[in-house]
Amino acid sequence: MLDFDCFLAKIGCRTRGDLDVEVDCIAENLYPIYENLYRKIYRSFEECKFHHFDIILLTAERSPEKFIDVLIQTDALTENIWVLLKKNSALESWLTANENIFAQVKRLEVEDGAWYLIKKFTPPTDVGVYVVTHKDAKLYTLPDGYKIIHAGHALAKKDFGYLGDDTGDNISRLNPFLDEITALYWVWKNTRHTHAGIVHYRRFFTSDTNQKAFDVEKILSSAEILKLLNEYDIITQREGVTERTQREMMLLATGQPDLINVTEKIIRKHLIRTHLNYLDAFDAVINGVILFACSIHITRRNIFNAYCEWLFSFMIDATKEIRDKIEVNGKGLEEMGHTYSRVAGYFAERMLTVWLMKNHLRIKTLPTMFREGV
Repeated sequence: MLDFDCFLAKIGCRTRGDLDVEVDCIAENLYPIYENLYRKIYRSFEECKFHHFDIILLTAERSPEKFIDVLIQTDALTENIWVLLKKNSALESWLTANENIFAQVKRLEVEDGAWYLIKKFTPPTDVGVYVVTHKDAKLYTLPDGYKIIHAGHALAKKDFGYLGDDTGDNISRLNPFLDEITALYWVWKNTRHTHAGIVHYRRFFTSDTNQKAFDVEKILSSAEILKLLNEYDIITQREGVTERTQREMMLLATGQPDLINVTEKIIRKHLIRTHLNYLDAFDAVINGVILFACSIHITRRNIFNAYCEWLFSFMIDATKEIRDKIEVNGKGLEEMGHTYSRVAGYFAERMLTVWLMKNHLRIKTLPTMFREGV
């Protein structure tokens, strides 16, 4: 439960022992004793806006207009609202007249008012996990909810019959520089799945911690995804700890210090232009040894959209500048091998870790199965 208006503390509860459920709260200031009551206290709505709750408790007096604002604000957080209304208030009259806009409304009378349990209409869940490939993936069966997408299809020399990332709103032609990130952009702009994400043709999540070799029967199912994302905010692969910093790992991959340094300067410039408050997290990741690698993740739609909106607000412009301005030994990136042209992709891969560091999500890490010889 999310106690949106700090109701439980205000009525004198003291410890979690008073309650039978786990409760979070939004409150700028609370007496220290109330820290024992709540599982977690968020100092603002921004801190919990990507989480999911079984129910939200609304108890402050609100006009119908303010109540609707809160419903919109918290729409992605829950399917259920528990609201306390004063008898004959404007909000009670509005709710009585508009019960039909909700899936269900139950009423329990109390002194001078009533509790209303509201269940919202919610769309059916729709899991869309896109298996990103640039070659014949040789995957002839996949679990429900999985689809293969050909990244960089606009420039591909072969067509394998897969969905391409070059229809609708797309950045497919930037694939030589961004790798799987062009497929991520396509999923963001051209689908509406309630739960979305990407994996690789060689890397799949599994819930079986003992599974090492690839087995299509062990791929994380849609049912498992939905169950996990009721408790957690995002599924990623287990964080890796590298022997060198992320900057040093990119230097090792390319052998071109100037290429990495100039690319970093360009990306920093665009990040500062759009999201200066993320610069500390960016520096911590680039100078650190922790990484959620390969950009693969699955999450709820509102989180998926928020991450993509952030990433592409600066990464597309940065990539175009990197493509147009950087030269190595007199050659532009388009003339060089993929190890060098994909330099923006090396940085883009690390951006998921940057975003997660800043947004404090409940992360479920899972092992991945790696397909050999593909």
